[in-house]
Amino acid sequence: MLMRFSVSNFLSFGYKVDEKGEIIPTEYHLYAGRSEQHSERVVHYQERKVLKFSSIYGANASGKSNLIQAIDAGKQIVLDATERKYISEKFCKNKSTNIDQPTYFEYEFSIGKQCFAYGFTVRLRDNLILSEWLYELNTKEHVIFERVTEEEEYYFDETIFHEKENSEQFCFFIRDVNRIKTTLLLYEIKRRNMNERDFELFNNIYDWFKYKLVVIYPETKIGNSFFLFKDNNKNLMDILKYLDTGITDYDMREINEAALKEYFPSERVAEIFLKKPSDEKIIKTKRILDIGGILLEIDYNEEGVEKVAKLMFQHGEDTEKYEYGEESDGTQRLIQLLNVILNDGEETIFIIDELDRSFHPQMTIKFVETFLKFSAKKATQLIITTHESNLMDLNILRRDEIWFAEKEKDNNTILYTLEKFKIRYDKVVAKDYLAGRYGAVPVFQDFEYVWGEK
Repeated sequence: MLMRFSVSNFLSFGYKVDEKGEIIPTEYHLYAGRSEQHSERVVHYQERKVLKFSSIYGANASGKSNLIQAIDAGKQIVLDATERKYISEKFCKNKSTNIDQPTYFEYEFSIGKQCFAYGFTVRLRDNLILSEWLYELNTKEHVIFERVTEEEEYYFDETIFHEKENSEQFCFFIRDVNRIKTTLLLYEIKRRNMNERDFELFNNIYDWFKYKLVVIYPETKIGNSFFLFKDNNKNLMDILKYLDTGITDYDMREINEAALKEYFPSERVAEIFLKKPSDEKIIKTKRILDIGGILLEIDYNEEGVEKVAKLMFQHGEDTEKYEYGEESDGTQRLIQLLNVILNDGEETIFIIDELDRSFHPQMTIKFVETFLKFSAKKATQLIITTHESNLMDLNILRRDEIWFAEKEKDNNTILYTLEKFKIRYDKVVAKDYLAGRYGAVPVFQDFEYVWGEK
């Protein structure tokens, strides 16, 4: 589970240092506060109490989506340490000097019962890793490793290695990446396939970023949700009916290769997807394609295409079945997000930017409530950005599950929770929020003040 994320000098998150020159990052966390409501949604890790849900509110351009992008950018740097040109210009631009300053990312998270803090600083303009660290968080911090590239300094705890030769190899790795200066030690260990027991910790942390931290944008297409549509998935049908989609049944209709080719703009493009996978080690694999609203699953074997199926939906007594693209935008969005509710993965963190896009206000509330019920016995988290103020109800959410993003005068984004304000549990929070009591709402000038009477 994600416990805390800290960032500095990225998009609208500014760069500040203290008297000692140490970075003061902006922090967002999922640690439980003083609220006693819905205590069943709090997961305990020794002394740490972690929330399963968090919502982030704010005016347009306040920095809500920038927080999601920051979490995702740090993840992508971990997974692809050698190619980061797409974020080279994403330092905070409110000061011209920020181009030369480090960008800071740090994640506090759990894997099983262990808690860790992993982070790094990078100068985005020249793709230069400046520092990297990994701590184990128990009753107090335990340093696993630290390194600073420019001074070629490093430290690591040799006692975590059972074999001396693995300790020596780790020492070689940390010196090597300090010399290269453009890669992360975590990435290099994974890239070099170090699978010995002594390197399991580092591989697990890399895999946490790759498989457990799932970021979903408004434009994200259907992914793992597609695999829920297997034969006789009763939970899936119950959810589709419960959320009033009008869908009463579905099937995977098999089609032949000739029919599949008709969906592509040309024979040449079709052949790309009909080829057997290039990796000869892969015996069987699948591709999920969304071609103009038509959802297809292509199953491959060692010889090439084994089966092609098209997802179709039934509505009541209608004689014809419907393509995915014929469903409403809200239903399509819901189908894309079904895996958030029905996932089997423990400790998965789903981060959804603009959950309420294309959703009816009641659908947004019902989606969150349904997630919380289905995840009651699982260590799964949901983090959303939203404008849906009706969700801001203390009968539904805890005070510490409601965050605000607001721009200051210097265009830096600040983050704070509803717990900052002393309010009663029976307070109508949404009404006060829209009235501006908690900030993080747009402020408009009077029309006549701007345009004049004429």
